[in-house]
Amino acid sequence: MNDLFEHLNGSDALLPALDDASALSSARRRILSRLGSYTALLVGPLNMRPIAAMLLAHDDERIAVRVSSASSHIVLVIAPAGDLAAEVFFLRALAGARLPIPRLLGHDLSCAVVPFSYALESYTGGMPLDQLTDSSLVRIAARQVGRTLRRAHRHSAPGFGQPTVGGRWPTRTWRDTLYGWFDQQTLLTRAEQVLGTAAALAWRAATLDHPVLACDQPNLIHGAATPTRAIVTVGDGVQLEALTRPGAIIGGDPLFDLAQGLLPRYPAAFRQGLLEGYTASGALTSEQQRRLQRLRLLLSTADTLAGADAAALERLPDDLAVALAALD
Repeated sequence: MNDLFEHLNGSDALLPALDDASALSSARRRILSRLGSYTALLVGPLNMRPIAAMLLAHDDERIAVRVSSASSHIVLVIAPAGDLAAEVFFLRALAGARLPIPRLLGHDLSCAVVPFSYALESYTGGMPLDQLTDSSLVRIAARQVGRTLRRAHRHSAPGFGQPTVGGRWPTRTWRDTLYGWFDQQTLLTRAEQVLGTAAALAWRAATLDHPVLACDQPNLIHGAATPTRAIVTVGDGVQLEALTRPGAIIGGDPLFDLAQGLLPRYPAAFRQGLLEGYTASGALTSEQQRRLQRLRLLLSTADTLAGADAAALERLPDDLAVALAALD
């Protein structure tokens, strides 16, 4: 093995000795223990003459290693469990669209060479938008995110949700996709605990089960359009360099992206800029506005239920009652 990558082996030492013994954590630990060997094997075919390698980030869902040559950087992205089918499809689908997204340089979802899915992507320098503190710059950058999403949403998707590693889209409808997401997060159980059964069912009826949320034509969506996944640089102004790491849902209603980016926990400047950028090329129709209103209620309530903000959870029953009464 190239000595350049040797220091990456044993990266599992970064994990606590008594780390969670779940299957996800165990897979992450195994990969980190041999990360240098894996990186050398997967980067080798690129003939890029690397001069440095660095572990950028790691959690149970994703490990990222930056590999540098004298003139460029790339990122090796590893999925310790699951796969990268959604991310690979998203990047390939928009490869010719001239949007600020990473370039896909290679990938293997089959686990034939190594025991995990991986992708090789271009590296984007800068910082996540959530680290920017100047509200005026945040708003400008968020406008760029909104415009990028609007352009990405012009592309249709073959199906709803995400593809399998074999390229199939097994989820039949947008409603099934939302139901799957809802059930996976065990949201109804959590809502009943916090809100009571009657209010929890009213929330679900007004959002997930409401006919306004129907979507017959799937479009390509990012699925995780948040400040943490927008990489920006700051000079005389601010520039969106890349919208990275699409989420698990990449086929569906474009307003899902917008509702996700408008969550109350994000800075007001981001939310304002995102909406301004998204609607710069055309205002939302009244039907879209009604759909967005219910999607925002679905996602904002779910976000509060999943969080640890005790004050927000205490306010949630009253806030939900007000929001339900204000629905069109």
